[in-house]
Amino acid sequence: NGSTLSAGILANKLGLNWNTKDKQYQANYYGSLTQSSTVKLGNHHITKEPVYIPFKNLLPMVDPNDIVISGWDISSVNIADAMVRAKVIDYDLQIKLHSHLKELKPLPSIYNRNFIAANQNER
Repeated sequence: NGSTLSAGILANKLGLNWNTKDKQYQANYYGSLTQSSTVKLGNHHITKEPVYIPFKNLLPMVDPNDIVISGWDISSVNIADAMVRAKVIDYDLQIKLHSHLKELKPLPSIYNRNFIAANQNER
């Protein structure tokens, strides 16, 4: 139900850092094509050196920190509890995000057995 996406955007928006058993991490959008990659625009007219610009400056885009998140799911569990259940986000980051995500609940969805995995029936 989008707990990983919601957690990632919120961690960046809040500028969070968290610890694992190996090291400390800082939230960032590295790995996001639109936020961290560059595009060759051409060559400088005098120096002939390549000129690169951030991809996000090439086209009008919404800043990910301004996105309002919503969605639907067959589960009515709030996003914080879904994040804990998914076991994808590092534990220390889960603790820091839990209070922010517990108020977010997915909208109800239509349940059709033909489109839902059998292991999802109890949700």
